[in-house]
Amino acid sequence: MVASAPGSPGVEDQGKILEEALGVVKVQAFHMKRNLDANKLMDALKHCSTMLSELRTSSLTPKNYYELYMAIFDELRHLTTYLYDAHMSHRHHLSDLYELVQYAGNIVPRLYLMITVGSVYMRVSKEIMPQSEGEDKGKKVNGADEGLKPDQEDVPPIKELMKDMLEMSRGVQHPTRGLFLRYYLSGMTRDYLPDGLVDGPHGTIHDSIQFILQNFIEMNKLWVRLQHQGHSREREKREVERKELRLLVGSSLVRLSQLEALDLEMYKSLVLPSILEEIVSCKDVIAQEYLMEVIIQVFHDDFHLRSLDAFLSATAQLQRNVNVKQIVISLIDRFASYAARARDEVDVKSKEDLTLENEQPVSGIPDDVQLFDVFWGQITELVKARPEFTIQDVVALLVSLNNLSLNCYPERLDYVDKVLGFAKERVLEAQNAKSPELQSTQTTSSLLQLLLGPIQIYHVNVLTILKFPSSVTQTDGAGASLSLGGNYSDLLFLQPYSTRRQVAHTVATTSLRAFTASDFIVDSADGVNALFGELCSIMIREQKDGGLFGPKPIVHHDTEEGPKYAGRTRVEELPLDWEDVVEEQNMVAKMVHLIKCRDADADKEFMLLSAARKHFGEGGDIRIRFTLPPLVMASIRLARKFRAHSEEDDSTSDKLAALFKFIHQTISSMSRAREYFADDDEGSLFKDDNPAPSNTSKIGHGLMAPPDMSLRLFLMAAQAADEGGFEELSYEFFVQAFTAYEESISESKAQFAAITLIIGTLYSTTVFGYENYETLITKAAVHCSRLLKRVDQCRGVTLVSHLFWGDDSRVREEGKPVYRDGRRVLECLQKALKIADSVMDKNVNVELFVEILERYVWYFEKRNDAITVKYLNSLIDLIQTNLNSLETEPQRPGYASYAPGPLSPAGSTGSLFDETTTKVSETVLKHFRNVLAYVRAKKEEEGRDVVVPPGIEGGFVEGGGTWRDVDVGGR
Repeated sequence: MVASAPGSPGVEDQGKILEEALGVVKVQAFHMKRNLDANKLMDALKHCSTMLSELRTSSLTPKNYYELYMAIFDELRHLTTYLYDAHMSHRHHLSDLYELVQYAGNIVPRLYLMITVGSVYMRVSKEIMPQSEGEDKGKKVNGADEGLKPDQEDVPPIKELMKDMLEMSRGVQHPTRGLFLRYYLSGMTRDYLPDGLVDGPHGTIHDSIQFILQNFIEMNKLWVRLQHQGHSREREKREVERKELRLLVGSSLVRLSQLEALDLEMYKSLVLPSILEEIVSCKDVIAQEYLMEVIIQVFHDDFHLRSLDAFLSATAQLQRNVNVKQIVISLIDRFASYAARARDEVDVKSKEDLTLENEQPVSGIPDDVQLFDVFWGQITELVKARPEFTIQDVVALLVSLNNLSLNCYPERLDYVDKVLGFAKERVLEAQNAKSPELQSTQTTSSLLQLLLGPIQIYHVNVLTILKFPSSVTQTDGAGASLSLGGNYSDLLFLQPYSTRRQVAHTVATTSLRAFTASDFIVDSADGVNALFGELCSIMIREQKDGGLFGPKPIVHHDTEEGPKYAGRTRVEELPLDWEDVVEEQNMVAKMVHLIKCRDADADKEFMLLSAARKHFGEGGDIRIRFTLPPLVMASIRLARKFRAHSEEDDSTSDKLAALFKFIHQTISSMSRAREYFADDDEGSLFKDDNPAPSNTSKIGHGLMAPPDMSLRLFLMAAQAADEGGFEELSYEFFVQAFTAYEESISESKAQFAAITLIIGTLYSTTVFGYENYETLITKAAVHCSRLLKRVDQCRGVTLVSHLFWGDDSRVREEGKPVYRDGRRVLECLQKALKIADSVMDKNVNVELFVEILERYVWYFEKRNDAITVKYLNSLIDLIQTNLNSLETEPQRPGYASYAPGPLSPAGSTGSLFDETTTKVSETVLKHFRNVLAYVRAKKEEEGRDVVVPPGIEGGFVEGGGTWRDVDVGGR
C-alpha cells in the first residue's frame, strides 16, 4: 500500500494508514524470515523489497513514519545477520548481492537493500583488515572457522563502496523519505567506518569524515526543504514536524564526534569549517539554532577552546531571528562547567602536595587561551551589531559571562567589574528609553543573578568588591563611579526594591556565616560604609521606593488594567509582616558584632563604631530599637578593652571620656524613639501611598519599650564608667537612668523591675565619693517608697537597705571608703515592716515578714551594730503569732452568709464568695523554717570552740549581741 497524496490525512486516517502499513510489514517480514531459514535468499529479498515499499508513503506524519521505520528496521536485522553468515560461509558473495539488489523495481526499497548489503560488506572489511598496526593479524573472524581467511581479492573496496552508497542516496529527494534513508545509512555504517591513516582501498579517517559530512549536508538540505512542502497555511504544523525530525540530522554530528582518530587539527581545518559553512548558508532559523547547539554539546571541550574565534564569528553571521543569545550562553556555560571539573581534578590530584607557598589559583582553562577576552570582544560586538537585542537578552548574556569569569578567573576582579560596568550602562540606557523589558520578571531575575554571583563566589569576604578597579577606594575619586563598591554598587542602586532587598539579605547572611566559619570581620571605615551604606542600605534606612514593610507601589493611571506596581514581583506585592521585619533587623543587629579590629587598635575600632552609628541613626524609630542596643554593647566592650590594653594617662582618659560620651548620645537617641504609632503616623512606616498591612497593631510586639531598654543601657554604661574610674560620667549615666524611670516608666510591674536593676547596679559601684553616692541611694530609696503596690514598696525598701551597707570586699580608690550607715539600714527595715503590716492579705503579710527577717539575720551576721537581738526576737515572735492566727481561722469567712433560695441551683451553699481562706502556703512555712534553721546553726557554731573572727570578742557581735541570745524556741 503506497499513498502519495500531497496533504496529510487526518488523525483517524493517519492511524488507519499506519495500521495497514504495519500489517503489511508483519506479513512480509514473516515470509522473509521463513525463506531465510530455508536458504531461499531470492524469495526473501523479494518479500523484503515488498516490506520496504511501505516506506514510499507520503501520507504519514514524521512521528508515524518513524514508527513504521523502526518496525521495518527491527526486521532488517534478521537479513543483515543472514547476509554476514552467508558470505563468511561462502554460500553467497556480498559483491554479487550488492549488484543484485540494484535491480529492485522501486528506488526506496532498492537503496535500503543496497545500504543493508553494503553495511555488511563494510563489517567484513573491518574485521579482516584491522586498522591498527598493533592489532593481531590472526584475529578470529566472528562466525568463521579459525583457519579460514578470505583471499586478498575478496577484500571489499570500502572507499568506493561508501562513495557509491552516498551518491545513490541522492535518488530520494522527498524530504521525509530522504531523511530517514540517510539516517539509515548513517546508522548502519557508523561502526565500520575506516579510521586508519594509511591510504588504500579500505580508506582512511579522512574518507570517513568526508562521508559523514556529505551525508550531514544532504540531510540538512532535505530537512530545510521540508518547510516548503504542502500549503502555506500549514506552515506552523510543518515547523512542528521539522522539530520532530531534528534528531535525525543531529545524529550525523554525533557520529562525527565519536570518531576516535579525530584530532584537533582535523576538527579545526576540516570538520568545523564545513559544518559552519553549511549552517550559515542554509539560512534557516530552526536549523541554525539547533545545529549550533548540537556542535556545542557533542564535541570535546578542548576543541571548542581552540576554535572559539571561528565558532563565534559564524554566530555573528546567523539569521536575525536566530536566538544567538542562547547559543552563546550555552557555550559559556559549557566552558564554566569544564573549568569547574578541571579545578576539581587538580585539587584532588595535588591535595597532598599543596602548600601555602606553591598554592596557585587554578582556572581550569589553558593559559594560552584568553577565554574571557575572546567572549568579551565577541559579545560586545554582537550587542552593537544586533540592535534588536533587548535589555533582557543583553543581561542574560552578561550573567553567563559573569559566571564564566567568576568560575574560571576568580582572582581577576577586573573581569567581573568590567561585566558589571557594561550591565550598568545598558540598564541606564533602558531606563532612559523607558523600556518595558526592564521591568519584566526575566530581566529582574537575571540582574539579581548577576549581583548575587560575586557574593556567592567571594563568600569568605564579601567586601572583596572594595578591590574592584571601579571602586572609589582604587581610583581615589578619579573614576566614573563614586561608590565604594564601584560598578557593583552603582548597578545595585538601579535595581527595584525587591532585588536590592534580596541582595542585602544575601550579603548579611553570607557575612554572618563567614564570621562563624572563618572569623570574617569588618576592620575598615570603607568596609563599614560599604556594608551599611551601600550593600545593606535597604535594611538600614528608609528608601525612596519603599520602607520598613516593603516596596512602595507606583501606580500608573494611564492603563485600563488597573494599578501596576513597578519593580516588584507578584510574590512580593504584599507588604511584609512584623515577624519578617524582626528577622531582618535581628540580622542587622548581629552584623554590628562584625565591627572590630584584629590588632586591638581601640582608636580605630571607635572610629568604625562611629561610622556605623551614622548609618543606624537614619533608620527611624523602629529600626534603631534593634540596631542601637548592640552598638552600645559593642562600645561598652570596647571601653573595657581600651582600659585593658592602654596605659593610664591623660590621653587614655580623654579617649575613654569621648567613648562614653558617644555611648551617652547613642542611648539618648534610642530613648527618644516612639514606642507606639497612631493611625495618622503610618506614613512614617509605610511611606506615602503604601497601605499599612492588616496586622499593624502588632508593630513592636516582643520588643522592650525604648525607655526600659534605655534605662538598662544607661545602667550598663554607668557600670562600665565605674570600672574605668570615671565618677562624673558614671553619675551622669545614673542620673539619666533615674530620668528615664521618672519620665517614661509608669506601669507598676516595670517600675519595680527597673528600680531593682538600679539598686543592684548602684550596689556594685566603687568609684563614688560620699556625696554623690548618698544622693543616688537616697533617690533610689524615695522611689522605692513611692511604688504603687504595697508589696512592691515593702520589697523595694528592704532591697534598698543594702545600699546603706556597702560591700567591703570590693577594691576601692584611695580616699573613697565603703559607705555604711547602720542607722539608715534599720530605718529601711523598720519602714518595710510597717508597710508589710498594712498588707490586707495575711498570707502575703507573713511572707513579707519572713523576707524581712532574712534581711535582719543577714545584717546581724555582717555586724551591723544597729541590728540587735531584740529586733530579731520580736520579729520571730510576730511571725509565729501570725502563723498561729492563720491556722486557727475558719476556712470560710463568716460574713455574707446566706441560705439557698428556691431558685438556687441544686447543691449551692451559703456564701457569696466561692474562694476560701486557706492556711499559709507551704512555701512560706518552709522559708521561715529555713531561716530559723540557719540561726540555730549559727548558735551551735558559736557554742563550739572555733576561731573568733576579727571584731568579735568572746562570741559577741559588737553592739548587737550574740547568736545564743536569739530565741528560736522549739520552732
